[in-house]
Amino acid sequence: MNGLSEFPEALTFGQTVVRLQRRELCHAGNRVDVGARAFDLLQFLMEARGTLVSRDTIKASVWAGRVVEENTVESQISALRRALGDDRDAIRTIAGRGYQFVADVAPEQLATPVCDQSTAVRTTTCATVIHPAASPLIGRARDLADLIDIAKMRRLVTLVGTGGVGKTRLAFEVAHALTSYFTDGVFYAELAATLSADYVPTIPAIPLESPFADRAQTLDKLTQSHAGKHFLLVLDNCEHLVHSIARFTERLLNVAPRATVIATSREALRLSGEYTYRVPSLDIPTEDSAQDARAFGAVQLFEHLVKNTAPEWLRDKEMPIIVQICRRLDGIPLAMELAAACVSALGLSGVADQLDDRFRLLTRGFRTALPRQQTLLSTLDWSYELLDDNQRIVLERLSLFAGHFTLDAAQHLASDAEVSASNVLDAIIDLEHKSLVCSLAGLGKRRYRLLETTRAYARRKLEGRGDYSLWALRHANYVLEVFTKADQIAAGLSESDWFATCAPLLDDLRAAMCWGFSPGGDRRVAVDLTVASIPLSMQVVILGECLVRVDMALQCLTEEGSTQDERAMKLFAARGVCLLAHSACSQAGEAFERSRMLAEKFDNVEYQLRAIWGCWNLAYRNGRYGESFFLAETFTSVATRSSFPCDGIVAKRMSAISHFFKAEFASADAALHAALQSTPASSRQQRVRFLYDERMIAHAALSQIQWIRGRPDRARASAIQSLGDAEELDHPTSICYALGEAVCTLAMLTGDELLLKNSIKSLNAAARRHGMPSWKIRASMWEAHVEIRNGSVDAFFRVILPGLASIGTKRFLDYLTPFVAETAMMTGRQGRVFDALALIEPALKRALDVRDECSIPELLRTKAELILLRDGIADGQFEAESLLLEACRKAQQYGLLSWGLRACLSLARLWLGSGKEREAQSMLKPIYAQFTEGFDTKDLREAQAILDAPHDLTSLP
Repeated sequence: MNGLSEFPEALTFGQTVVRLQRRELCHAGNRVDVGARAFDLLQFLMEARGTLVSRDTIKASVWAGRVVEENTVESQISALRRALGDDRDAIRTIAGRGYQFVADVAPEQLATPVCDQSTAVRTTTCATVIHPAASPLIGRARDLADLIDIAKMRRLVTLVGTGGVGKTRLAFEVAHALTSYFTDGVFYAELAATLSADYVPTIPAIPLESPFADRAQTLDKLTQSHAGKHFLLVLDNCEHLVHSIARFTERLLNVAPRATVIATSREALRLSGEYTYRVPSLDIPTEDSAQDARAFGAVQLFEHLVKNTAPEWLRDKEMPIIVQICRRLDGIPLAMELAAACVSALGLSGVADQLDDRFRLLTRGFRTALPRQQTLLSTLDWSYELLDDNQRIVLERLSLFAGHFTLDAAQHLASDAEVSASNVLDAIIDLEHKSLVCSLAGLGKRRYRLLETTRAYARRKLEGRGDYSLWALRHANYVLEVFTKADQIAAGLSESDWFATCAPLLDDLRAAMCWGFSPGGDRRVAVDLTVASIPLSMQVVILGECLVRVDMALQCLTEEGSTQDERAMKLFAARGVCLLAHSACSQAGEAFERSRMLAEKFDNVEYQLRAIWGCWNLAYRNGRYGESFFLAETFTSVATRSSFPCDGIVAKRMSAISHFFKAEFASADAALHAALQSTPASSRQQRVRFLYDERMIAHAALSQIQWIRGRPDRARASAIQSLGDAEELDHPTSICYALGEAVCTLAMLTGDELLLKNSIKSLNAAARRHGMPSWKIRASMWEAHVEIRNGSVDAFFRVILPGLASIGTKRFLDYLTPFVAETAMMTGRQGRVFDALALIEPALKRALDVRDECSIPELLRTKAELILLRDGIADGQFEAESLLLEACRKAQQYGLLSWGLRACLSLARLWLGSGKEREAQSMLKPIYAQFTEGFDTKDLREAQAILDAPHDLTSLP
């Protein structure tokens, strides 16, 4: 027995002293011998802090695991009363219900002197029986303040909420805060142990100190002495007697006009004038706010609880696991208390991993809690037993919904020959009143959901009925029907609102596929679901998850010998896209080729285009520019047969980028402008048919071409416009692409520090919010880039090198050249020249091998700068000068004006250091004269400074 461990070692009430550690009882200054069980019983009653406890509860706690005689509790109570002498009234018997410890307890050193008999009586009949809690109320400041104000204005306030959400604790805090406001007292009545409505009239007799407390009475007798008093009565746990409590409360408030009642229940009393306050779960961090997790009530409470038992786990790096636990437990305080109790044994990760079996795990409630709140399972058993058969059946069937659901969906799924659609409607209304179903506002059509813990409980009940597979199949077919209908609408060129129609069913889709692929599931339905869900997976960009499901579906088709049907065609195309999003690997090419073969077999133009687009991407990413040009032409030819207008735009964009790879910038520029000018008002689904928004990627490519051709202002405007396109469509992958490959790059190249800082911050938030691994890597690389600039070269090894390795050959693409070159330069300037050269030299070799003319000048320039850092001007000038002259020649040959300016600036700095001031100016002047814009950018400002300096040019940066 250690439930009073937070109390002082010695406690007093009246003339009695209880010393816990020494297990000693003294009365009136004399030690009194009591047996071990009697002392345990006294300690248990004191731990209950005024809560009524039944005989069965006492036996289960004090005599746990033992068989005892029927009258054991009564005989031990009698023995205790004899030992307590004048303080025998500290233990009160409630006829037919149990026992209650009612004396005020204080630490021994704070005890008041022994008083006469009248004083002792007043001690037990003190008006205020709501004692301050032993621990702080966490995460409820706003609820507490609101309820204090409400209780002063309304005479009946009912705190409603799911089991374990903290209704009782909140009611206690409100009552305690109002102690001085209610002049005739604040009282508490615990109803959980009251099993029969016959006892309802006696409920307030105990806390209100009625002379009729120990025998049956009428409410009229009770209110004779309280009709004019100003008091607050807390009626706790009313749900199992809600009808009787409602009648009692209505009568009490009518005959005692200055009384106020605060009730706690899982459903409202539904009385006239009742103010129903729905107690929410503690607030939980969203993905957007996870960095500020400690500002949320659920995290605050969980950390407070863990601090008491396993403080060593409260480290910043563990915060994602804490947030995960709080989310999985819906921010319900009781569930988090039970989970926190397991941390010392299992650790945070162990608790998180075991939450799928939460009813076995969460069984370590406080000893002083009500029995039904000592385990999560018993809390839900209590609610479940209060339901009628129809409510139970509907709740169990609703547990198949893994996310939000509409009334139509609930009726479609849960009704059958025995349970009509109107029965489902009635049950949902009743279940919402009982806090077992949550109603969600602000989502257009009214939606409902079950808390995860409630859903898990009801699912267990459904599985126990024996027909679970039939209902799981029905749920899977319902999800398949919704997705198939949306796909048919899209195929008919009508706008299918995937986000409004299908995104709310994403969790249900996952659950249905998980069941379908399981040993007891239906693999045929699982494969069909996987195929039907591909468009949504592309739209919401859950490519890693999609790849897992696609591979499982293809394995099923392989085992069935069905890899030559149209389902396989779509699955192979999706596999290629998912792999392509991460790296330009050969497996992606194989998937696209198989999809293309099947598409040609079925003369499916759409999937021919998807496969050709994938092969084109792989060709240019692997430096096969001639092949990419051919594939772009092939796509253009096939697109003439497409019914999707946007496919012609995609063809123009692919052609433009293929011209770009061949350094044919005028043709590339013209094709991109043609694509942008001819873009129809396409639907969202058409604009992102090929992974990214077509308008966004066209503007991003145009930005790159304009920069290279020496048009910095137009390049920056196009980059920002690419972001605007992506944000207009609210497409996560497109937003990340626009930020990471266009806006951040142009901000770095032009020296716009503020734009770079803000863009990196936005990229990080977007990648984190949408959970895209490849873009999280790019965001972290941009952050590391800034760290290196600020002097932390460690970020190069900690983030940049692993990040580049993870994206494979994509790191050699031309649009990454500015990032790689600038990062290498900063790393070299901080003394890690050999590491910087190890980054640049493979990139330069590849660019020369595949004739990536757009990257060669900048990579040559960067290598030259690094050689000068490594060898100094005296030893490295010849090699560096040769590289820079070659960079200038390449840039001039292909019209790469901005790269040419950079190479000339590096050469000018080298010559200035060698006393060749006039040569530097003469070389720089003609290329500077070709610029007509961008004079506020860092490169042009430096060039202007060199050209304007009359002498002593060596002082220039």
